[in-house]
Amino acid sequence: MRRTILFVDDEVINLFVLKKRFEAEYNVITAEDAEDAIQKIEEHKSDLNAIISDLRMPGMDGLQLIDQVKPTVIDIPCFLLTGYDRNKQIEEAINANKIQYLFKKPFDYQEIDNVLKQEL
Repeated sequence: MRRTILFVDDEVINLFVLKKRFEAEYNVITAEDAEDAIQKIEEHKSDLNAIISDLRMPGMDGLQLIDQVKPTVIDIPCFLLTGYDRNKQIEEAINANKIQYLFKKPFDYQEIDNVLKQEL
């Protein structure tokens, strides 16, 4: 059974590359901002297996997105992508089990694949 992953990033090129890299093994859904992600989560809640969101986005950031949707997708692992170092806010989210892992940009596709296989 193919797993379904939602990638959220305001940089369209990142979504394109992530989709191309992972679509052979996973059903890949993409969203360009938090509002689009919330809609896609509602549409695919029954078959969604993971959410991977960029941290820094205009409007609602990745942590705010996860805070908002986590109560409705409590069993779905959530991950963040960022070009920045860990900070107190990210550490608190990890410790509170809101996010399972923090991926650093530039992406290490093998790391993402390994973590997904471990978590899913």
